[in-house]
Amino acid sequence: MSTEEVRAYLREGHQKRGYSLDMHGILATADLEWSKKWGEFIEATYTGERLLDRKTKELLQIVVEAALRAEVGHIQAHVRVALQEGATPQEILEALQTVIAPMGALAFRRGVQAWAAETGFEAVQLEDE
Repeated sequence: MSTEEVRAYLREGHQKRGYSLDMHGILATADLEWSKKWGEFIEATYTGERLLDRKTKELLQIVVEAALRAEVGHIQAHVRVALQEGATPQEILEALQTVIAPMGALAFRRGVQAWAAETGFEAVQLEDE
């Protein structure tokens, strides 16, 4: 495997997913053949459209990753793609609000932080005293 083969694979994956993680580069460099098989699985379950469109899949990704307390930046990547796929900021926030009870408040907080950061939402702050 050449460096250019790995880069080409990473570019293609980034284009399909709409984001890249350090993990993608590590795994593609360490085992490109396995990464390609993993990419096929991701295409079948996440990036490819079947009955659910990409927007719906991104909303699911956002709430599941928030529930699992993923890094805020990772949740943001899915918020970004959801917005690109036609979700409105309010739809994304409602998806998070819908699952707050089973997800828990700490996980909800991470999701809201990612949502606010990616949508540019600015909350009113208390004035410094």
